[in-house]
Amino acid sequence: MENVTSENLRNQKISKRIEEIPKKYRKIYKKAVETNNKAAAIEAFCLECVCWQKNEIINCSCLACPLFGVRPYIQGQK
Repeated sequence: MENVTSENLRNQKISKRIEEIPKKYRKIYKKAVETNNKAAAIEAFCLECVCWQKNEIINCSCLACPLFGVRPYIQGQK
C-alpha cells in the first residue's frame, strides 16, 4: 500500500514540475521520468541546471559535476 502512495506522490510532483518547465523541453523531461532513459535524464538534468538555456550547457563550468563528461550539446556532438 505504501508503494502505491509513493508512486502517486511522485506522479503528482512530476505533473507539477512539468508545468514549470518551458514547453519545448517538457518532452525530454517526460521521456526521462517515464522511460528511465539515461540519456534523456542527463539532458533534462543539465537543462534544468542551466535554467533551461540549452546553449549554456556547452559553456558549463562545473568541472566537478559527475555529468560534465557526458553532458549533451557539447561541440562535436548532436
